[in-house]
Amino acid sequence: MKQVRQEFGTLGAGMARQVSADRMKAPKRIGILEVARLAGVSATTVSRVLNGQADSRISLETQERVRATASSVGYVVNRLATSLRTHRTGVFGAIVNSLSGHYQPHLTSRLQAAAQRRDVELLVAQAKSEAGEIAGQLQLFQQDFFDGVIMVSDLPGQQALCDHLDRMGKAHVTLGAGLMGPLPAVLTDDRRGMDLLFEHLKGLGHRRISFVYRISRSALRDRLSIFEEVVGRSGGSIAGGVISFEKDGHDRELFKNLLASPGRPTALICGSDGLAIEVVAFLRDLGLQIPGDISVVGYDNVPDTAYWAPPLTTIAQPTDALCEASLDLLVELSNLPMDARVAMRPVRFVHPELVIRASSSSPSLRPLSLA
Repeated sequence: MKQVRQEFGTLGAGMARQVSADRMKAPKRIGILEVARLAGVSATTVSRVLNGQADSRISLETQERVRATASSVGYVVNRLATSLRTHRTGVFGAIVNSLSGHYQPHLTSRLQAAAQRRDVELLVAQAKSEAGEIAGQLQLFQQDFFDGVIMVSDLPGQQALCDHLDRMGKAHVTLGAGLMGPLPAVLTDDRRGMDLLFEHLKGLGHRRISFVYRISRSALRDRLSIFEEVVGRSGGSIAGGVISFEKDGHDRELFKNLLASPGRPTALICGSDGLAIEVVAFLRDLGLQIPGDISVVGYDNVPDTAYWAPPLTTIAQPTDALCEASLDLLVELSNLPMDARVAMRPVRFVHPELVIRASSSSPSLRPLSLA
């Protein structure tokens, strides 16, 4: 028995030594200070970047370096502990008007890509048709589960939705268009975009230019107002008209009559690329050639406009810049107290670019023969 005890004691001691050796061999757990040292930044910067709280003061280059360093050494943020400590989750919501069509799905995909680059979660929901339903839809983003919301373009009942978010104490940013009041927003500089279209068409020789819009879209109404401003600044050198293009037959009949008149427009500025494709189809049904009979330009530069027949001259929304700036602003606002957010209400603009394609050319002044 003594021999057995001795052997067991020897075995136990060996196991203890083996466990101790294994512990010594176990990799050292990398902490935030080590990530900061390797990345050449402060621990605070590492924390902000990896917890989705980096704002415009931390360059994108620095953010990428911090993430790459953390990944290379296997450092993983404990999001649960961070959430309990900071009362923030690094989760944001985005509400879009539609997940179909041309522009908004493209914008939404770029927004999600920007969120991934910042290591934050983005939950996307489609807006309901009524303002009250939108407020109820926020239950998708439980009050303690998300840090803020981006509203993509013009939503029904947007002001009421912003008021609802304010009462919840949540940050919000409007992205793209539809600004109806002093709301935090990141917008394309549509005045600059409209100026670019006018300069292009005037350079081709157009003096009778009409704006085509749809009253149900607030973004298009905003661009209509800017169009009228530009015409007003022309001092009478531009004859600017306005064409409502709703889906009913009455508007289309009025449009056809206008095209048959002696003072018809020689160029059309459509309030969006989605509207432009409908207008082009309507004009073709009338037997017209574009741009031989009439020039058509759009707005937004949705991905497939380069492949339309003819390819569409349009204003390119700086989509990536819009998404990057929107997320930066939302993160920045979510880190501020509620009273500071309300006092700021910042609006930031990004500059669009003119993309010239085959749908615009010098004006044809001959009478049109309509089918």
